[in-house]
Amino acid sequence: MFQTLFRRAFTILGAIVVLVAIAFVPRLTSTAQAPAPVIASEASAPAANASFDRQFIDMMVPHHQGAVAMARLALTRAGHVQIKRLAQAIVADQASEITQMKAWRQQWYGSAATPSMDAMPMLPDLKMTMDGASMMHDIAHLRTASPFDKAFIDAMTPHHQLAVAAATLELSRGTHPRLKALALTIIKGQSRELGLMQAYRDLWYGSAMHSMSGM
Repeated sequence: MFQTLFRRAFTILGAIVVLVAIAFVPRLTSTAQAPAPVIASEASAPAANASFDRQFIDMMVPHHQGAVAMARLALTRAGHVQIKRLAQAIVADQASEITQMKAWRQQWYGSAATPSMDAMPMLPDLKMTMDGASMMHDIAHLRTASPFDKAFIDAMTPHHQLAVAAATLELSRGTHPRLKALALTIIKGQSRELGLMQAYRDLWYGSAMHSMSGM
């Protein structure tokens, strides 16, 4: 009698163990086979695209520095209040963007150093006529140009067009989401400023600027 009860208890216990194992094993299996969640990281970007992001920063920082230099001249030399207001916006926006891009360059690539204005590199496949030397020439010319406002518009218009073209390339070839968001901000902001400059030139000087070669 005792042996029969013992066998029954053992059988019941064995069945319980089996049921528990069946319930638990699938969890282990699914846990072991399930891939670890992949977190999209800017640091894991493909090398080629990361290189393009770095090239964009290395071009856009000195390019922005050129715009800031021209705009600061406008703050003292411009005759129209509209140009002075535009210059204030350019200095504020682009100086802030320079600081941000340098911080990202330090974070992503280990150095905040970017080329000088006169050595501004161009992005691949960006077919424009402006380079660092011509940008420096525009800055020097604006120190004595007359009428200043017309010369400022004529220099800043192709400068903005180049920025919009470069930022458009960053949207399609870049990887870092924050840099792509900045590129979109550049496109929107500088396109709006291009419209203002075009309108000012038409109103004050009776003719419109032609677009840069390649636009």
